[in-house]
Amino acid sequence: MESFSDTIRMMRVARALLELSQEDLAERAGVGRQTIVRIEAGGKGVAFDVVDRVRTALEKAGVVFLPSTADHGPAIAMRKPDARK
Repeated sequence: MESFSDTIRMMRVARALLELSQEDLAERAGVGRQTIVRIEAGGKGVAFDVVDRVRTALEKAGVVFLPSTADHGPAIAMRKPDARK
C-alpha cells in the first residue's frame, strides 16, 4: 500500500495525463472543484473516502495505479483502450 502523499502525487499526474481540468475530474468524481484543489495541494482536510472517489474516477477514465516494487516506486500507467471497462 502506498502512502497517502504518494497517492496524492500520482493523482495529480494522472489528471494531467488524462488532460482533465480540475472541474472535469470533480464532476466525474461527484465532488466540488475545491476538493480537487485541496487534494492536489496535499490532501489536508480531505476525507479518505473522498480521495478514494477521486481515485476511482481516474481509474474509470483509464488510469492504472501501480504499486512500488523492489525496482521502482509507485507509478501510473494508461490502460489500453481495448482493456477499458
